[in-house]
Amino acid sequence: MAGRARSLEEEWRSRLLGTNPALRAGRRFFVKLPSAPRCEMCASPFAGPFGPLMKLIGKGPFARNPRYCEACCGNLIRNKGGAEIPLSFLFADVRGSTPLGERLGPKALHELMDRFYEIGVDALIIHGALIDRFMGDQVVGYFVPGFAGPQHARQAVLCGLEILRATGHGDQAPWVPVGIGVHTGEAFVGSVGKGDDLAELTATGDAVNVAARLASAAGVGELVLSEEAFAVAGIEGDHERRELTLKGVTRQVPVRVLRLGEIVGVTR
Repeated sequence: MAGRARSLEEEWRSRLLGTNPALRAGRRFFVKLPSAPRCEMCASPFAGPFGPLMKLIGKGPFARNPRYCEACCGNLIRNKGGAEIPLSFLFADVRGSTPLGERLGPKALHELMDRFYEIGVDALIIHGALIDRFMGDQVVGYFVPGFAGPQHARQAVLCGLEILRATGHGDQAPWVPVGIGVHTGEAFVGSVGKGDDLAELTATGDAVNVAARLASAAGVGELVLSEEAFAVAGIEGDHERRELTLKGVTRQVPVRVLRLGEIVGVTR
């Protein structure tokens, strides 16, 4: 029993880190089939003459990130388990959603939040994140190495800056006020929930809590980036430093603060 548990954990780890031998072998085969777009993990084609066949064998686009196929993500989620890995997190939070709701009213607030979710989801998908959930006034994404690549911290920063840009913060006139937190650390990534339809992929651990608290500490138009993420994201410039006391975190957390218009050397 213990051996099976270890084997399952290793299977999860190899897939989450992108080192699984079977996945690599499959990619060498599928990449020869036409045509783009493809699953960015196994290279199975979503279009072209083989697209319908791929869907029939369970390799159609995964609903929570169509850059990947159902077999690479959905089956992983349904295969209960997980592994502790390094990854990056992004929490994008609408600032002052309660007074916004009082001012706009329920219907207008719903329309504004729907637009924000759409912007956030598009940015997360483009930068290779797995979309964890919508949480009231937040969008949350996990940048797992096997999906977002080895530069997952950089992709999280690029994603956060794109969300700020798309919500109008580069023009000093945002149509919705947003603050963002990005952190890199170790967490346990695995599936939770009952049954195939209710199972979810999520991450647990102190690093997740730090990322969420960084978003809460970010001002309007700010991307608050932990020093751990800053050190590996390849961001140039001596950006504003802060030492934060975060709720539920016993240590002081050193961070950098990024704003549109102050960023150099950050391109895809």
